[in-house]
Amino acid sequence: MKILLLIFILTLSYSLKAQNDPELFPVNDRKVGFLGYYLADGTNVVKGQFCTAGYNIDGYYMVSKAEHEYYEDGRRKENHIPNTEKFGLLNSKGEFIINFSDNYNFVGVEKGLIYVIRNNFYGVVNDKNEILVPIEYEELDIKKQGVIIAKKNTKYGIITKENKILVPFIYDNIFSFAENELANTFYVIVSKDNKNGIIDKNHKFIFRLPKTDLVFVTVKSIGIKKGNKYNLVDHNLKAILPNDFEKMYLIDVEGTGIYATSNGYGYYFDIDGKLLKKEKLIEEGMKTGY
Repeated sequence: MKILLLIFILTLSYSLKAQNDPELFPVNDRKVGFLGYYLADGTNVVKGQFCTAGYNIDGYYMVSKAEHEYYEDGRRKENHIPNTEKFGLLNSKGEFIINFSDNYNFVGVEKGLIYVIRNNFYGVVNDKNEILVPIEYEELDIKKQGVIIAKKNTKYGIITKENKILVPFIYDNIFSFAENELANTFYVIVSKDNKNGIIDKNHKFIFRLPKTDLVFVTVKSIGIKKGNKYNLVDHNLKAILPNDFEKMYLIDVEGTGIYATSNGYGYYFDIDGKLLKKEKLIEEGMKTGY
């Protein structure tokens, strides 16, 4: 028990220390003509060496470097030579996690996970540059809970950040992720052979709707389309809103609200279908007074 407590304290201490590292800012070093990283007080932490240098994303800094041609007077041309750009990643201290010698075509950070691209295939690495998800996927869409919608051999499935398969790679498409934290599950829309359905974390179908287009799913509601009309239903397929709409979509990828239009008006709803705002749409060509 004491050993476990000590491990927890050390882990927490390291985590807090990483969070307390001062912010780094990309600044062009005119002496060398490349970007480096500085503290707010002007102290140089990482020497100028980058063609591009990003700001802090979850404690990481994305950087790139490429080859350039030069003018006769020695000045570097702004555009880099095609196919020479390499990407890297720094930690909160400005130390390399991923170096340019790893030859990644791109490096990114999404919801705290580091994803990499090499030869048009995606994978995930940790902050020691150890591969967690093999670089063998055609697409990766990182969601909450470390859940990843992935594409492999033209089919979609769902994996964890440890590359455990949650949903097999049998679907033509998977989209519209909704997390239910209370039930420790999630919902996604799946499509196969032009038939739609919604499944949960355990690959259990909530329902199948072969003749209805599913537009989005939230933890409380589902956007559906029949013909040219949209509506909002609950998870029992009971209509939440009395009227159909011309358009309907989630306001943002987090699924915090819904926007719909009908008869010249725009409507904002929460995911329960409660009306938040109604506004008259501006007709095309109409003067707004600005």
